[in-house]
Amino acid sequence: MKTIFSRLMYMALLFSLFSACEKDMEKSLLISPSALSGFKSNTQTLILSEETDARNVVSFEFKAPEYGVSVVRSYSLQFDLPADTSGQNAWGKAVTIKLALDSTRKTLTGKELNSMLVNQLAMPAGTAGKVAVRLKAEVNQSTGAAATVAPMYSTLVLTVTPYEAIVIYPALVVKGGNSWITPAVEERANGYLLTSSGFNSKYEGYLYLPNADGWGGDGFTLISSADQKQYGWGSSATTLALGNGNLWLTPAPNYMKVTADLDAMTISYTPVQFFLTGDFNGWSTSATPMAYDPATKKLSVSNVSLSSGGSLVFIANGSYDISYKVDADGKLVFAGPPSWGGNNIQVPSNGVYTVVLDLSGGAGSYTYSLIKQG
Repeated sequence: MKTIFSRLMYMALLFSLFSACEKDMEKSLLISPSALSGFKSNTQTLILSEETDARNVVSFEFKAPEYGVSVVRSYSLQFDLPADTSGQNAWGKAVTIKLALDSTRKTLTGKELNSMLVNQLAMPAGTAGKVAVRLKAEVNQSTGAAATVAPMYSTLVLTVTPYEAIVIYPALVVKGGNSWITPAVEERANGYLLTSSGFNSKYEGYLYLPNADGWGGDGFTLISSADQKQYGWGSSATTLALGNGNLWLTPAPNYMKVTADLDAMTISYTPVQFFLTGDFNGWSTSATPMAYDPATKKLSVSNVSLSSGGSLVFIANGSYDISYKVDADGKLVFAGPPSWGGNNIQVPSNGVYTVVLDLSGGAGSYTYSLIKQG
């Protein structure tokens, strides 16, 4: 009898454990919702202008999907032209904005929206057009890797009239380290930023930062205008890392061309001395140096006698490897390798000039001017 009783108790215990495990499995089972719900915008029609630049013009919100267990959610908004949202490469040209972790709301200013539509999606200014906005919800594993749960989507369409405006490129903004005070990051002050003219991982600009002169200086970090991430010292002077210590310009102080690649997590510094060359000086690569003014963040040379129809080129370090000419629209463009592109700058009329080169706005925003003296 005792043996039978023991066996019954043992079986009851096993059944209890099995039931408990089954309940725990039910509790830990991740359930993918059938659809995203509540995705909406506070407006469906927008007319943008300079007056709307500083305003919050559109807000998107949605309900967080439930997966039955605690998960790490991530959300993003994708903007694209309706014609590019179907077919083999559907949404392949979309501009993606990642939302803060677990955030279910995103607001855009007129400047942010207009820059995206005109510069990245190439929507014609002054004409009302449709913009598809897709919400993408994903579940990440605790390691940060993508989960096996398929992403979920919800789409809405806006009618927007953009306007022609100055291009706002993504930027890495200099933030002084230790006691060194630099302009506020949100100001995107000229002379303190690298920009991505291709809207990709590659950033470029020209910096003169006397406080960041090697190990004895205060140094700096770079703050992304897109997501406010901070980039600092990596494993060497030419590498970057998220959230690390100060960078230094080496050798410094110097006026430098600085490039950064956030995919490769690298940074490079090239000290530069600019010269003006053209038929006015027999195309000499050293006869007409330009001086950098830390107050204006510009390079200039005065008392240059130029003739109507003459040609000019800006070069650095006595070589055309770093050189600037103009494109067909008269915009200053890089003319060095590997493309060796651009056209020589044409002199409009006879006279004595001050020639100014402004590289302080970052890649894509370089300008020059020919100013007659007297």
